[in-house]
Amino acid sequence: MSHCALLTRPSGDNDRLAHLLKQSGIRCLERPMFEIRPTEITAAQKTQAMSLNQFGHIIFVSKNAVHCGVKFLEQYWPQWPQVEWFAVGNATAKELELFDIRASYPQKAGSEGLLDLPQMKDVTNCKVMIVRGHGGRELLSTELSDRGAKVSYLEVYERVEIEYGEELASDLFDLGVNLAVVTSAQGLRHLIASLSTLEIGTLHLVVPSRRIALLAGQLGCTRVFEADGADDESLLQSILKITLLMQT
Repeated sequence: MSHCALLTRPSGDNDRLAHLLKQSGIRCLERPMFEIRPTEITAAQKTQAMSLNQFGHIIFVSKNAVHCGVKFLEQYWPQWPQVEWFAVGNATAKELELFDIRASYPQKAGSEGLLDLPQMKDVTNCKVMIVRGHGGRELLSTELSDRGAKVSYLEVYERVEIEYGEELASDLFDLGVNLAVVTSAQGLRHLIASLSTLEIGTLHLVVPSRRIALLAGQLGCTRVFEADGADDESLLQSILKITLLMQT
């Protein structure tokens, strides 16, 4: 049976997974659900950047936060201050390494795992900066604030949804797409809004976390498979397991 996977992450984020899938004999259709746009820098953000050394913990919640955030911050800090750096997962930590930043991260990517790190237990009066896109989950801020931290956001990008109209459903049908990789809640909601219930029902959805798996179920998806993480290898292994199940 021929398989074709829909890849929905922003442009540029699908390249390695697409390569791995093609090596495994699985065709791909890349249709990002949204694009990443850096935000215009405000005076308040410039003040935040210049006071970077006053923060105890600096958290990056995604690779996009690294791409947009570090490029902004390094304008003010040719040499990084002595602070504790954190990443939401291994992939984000690897991006930070490209900028000579070594960050602590949980084994299983996600806010929940990050909050379980020993360094996050006693944060009373610790100033925490969360580098992220506009909007998003409030779990980190809420929990760290409850633990006594003083939390602020540095929002350096926004997600702009891409509209495909009827072209998306047509492409799925023409290429025989039977798998879809969705790694964010916003991407999942936009994909479901872009297709009919019948079209969604034909797809085996691969998601990176229990949170997104539960959301998919709440939104009416019935073929949902949770990978071990959002990294390419974990997504690939989940897809390969699904293709084996579909052949039995």
